[in-house]
Amino acid sequence: MNSMKLKLIYPEEKIKEPILSKLCKTFDVDINIRKANVQEKVGWLELELIGKEEEIEKAINWLTDQGIDVSPIEGQVFVE
Repeated sequence: MNSMKLKLIYPEEKIKEPILSKLCKTFDVDINIRKANVQEKVGWLELELIGKEEEIEKAINWLTDQGIDVSPIEGQVFVE
């Protein structure tokens, strides 16, 4: 299993949508939320995305397609 630490920044219109729920149902990945700050007009999360490398890549692309700004934290990918 691979894991990647990411920072997600949500645009205002996406804050109330169940993006992470849809992500886990659509792709074979797990999430571990490390930090979050969600307010009425802005929201960000720091999380660990866990799964096979190809599923993580698909999930990141999907998040970007949803209008979420996705950035790696520390630029590291962890492999067990």
